[in-house]
Amino acid sequence: MERTDISSQKNSTLDYLGLIQQVFENKRRLVLFPIMGGVLGLLIIFTTAKEYEANALVILESESNSLAGLGQIGALAGIAGINMNQMQSNQITLTSEIFPDVIGSRDFLKDISSSEFVFESKGGEKLPLGQYYIEEKPGNIVKKTLSFIINLPALFLGWFSSPDPLPSTSSINDSGEKEILTVSGEDLFAISEIKKRIVLEEKGRIIRLSVSMPEPVIAAQVNSMVLESLIDYVTDYKTEKQRINLKFIEERVEESEKKFEEAQMRLASFRDSNQGIISQRLRTREEQLEFEFNIAYNVYNSLKQEYEQTLIQLKKETPVFTVLEKAAVPLGPSKPNKPLILVFSIFVGLFVGFLINVYKILITSL
Repeated sequence: MERTDISSQKNSTLDYLGLIQQVFENKRRLVLFPIMGGVLGLLIIFTTAKEYEANALVILESESNSLAGLGQIGALAGIAGINMNQMQSNQITLTSEIFPDVIGSRDFLKDISSSEFVFESKGGEKLPLGQYYIEEKPGNIVKKTLSFIINLPALFLGWFSSPDPLPSTSSINDSGEKEILTVSGEDLFAISEIKKRIVLEEKGRIIRLSVSMPEPVIAAQVNSMVLESLIDYVTDYKTEKQRINLKFIEERVEESEKKFEEAQMRLASFRDSNQGIISQRLRTREEQLEFEFNIAYNVYNSLKQEYEQTLIQLKKETPVFTVLEKAAVPLGPSKPNKPLILVFSIFVGLFVGFLINVYKILITSL
């Protein structure tokens, strides 16, 4: 029995070796298909639009560091009677995990899409970035062919219908309020093209922003624009509550200051008019004016302290971004990766030729 099993294992091994030998005997396909794959790879390389990548590094200061920077201010606030512990407990938290979602949002990208840039490939013409992608529709010949085949039924149906184009701006109703924003298909295409060319990576407190664009100067410009917009968005988000509170308290401070000055003037005028006169009724009136003056002063003083406290809170909650490395104009294109595309195309051609040889051998043997 053991000898039979050993002999069967040897026969199966010989069969596999024979199969592999038969596969490599037909060298024509194993040479022809890699050549075809290499030609297809070269076609993809020469028809793929070049992309230039600009990178920027930013350090997001931690919350503890921002609090430490307020040490002297916190000490002065304590002397003035401002409670810093209460301020810390009410702080709004915002992590950098939402930054990719912010950059990928439609409203954020629509502003980038509508920004105009000078395109050297267009003869120095100034165009909105979204319009450039709508007109050019970048992609290699394989991608465009597959896209044409997939969209052929929709294109055929479009010949028999004439839908009204959707407006790309928000409409306003009779009451003056904005209705739902509608975006055209071309705008969505441009936004999607821009979105996949913006990559945000986070490593600890260091944020890496990479932007790929059809021209090197535009890549650096868009990178700077995206970074500035992100910083403005995060700053507004973090400080919106405190800015609203600060404006409200500032209005109350102005009102209380006016009432305090009026009470002070009434008390001073009464004392100037009644010097040397001893009367219980006048003394009672003076005490009443002093009471009103003290109330107005206490209210004004409390609101003034709260105003200073809100200013400190606004300073504390303002995020600190330190640009470690600004976006520079790239020296060469980052895409297409010519060696990788060529090697991958040749390998795919060799693999297809190998599979066809195996298929032919199996069909013949069956």
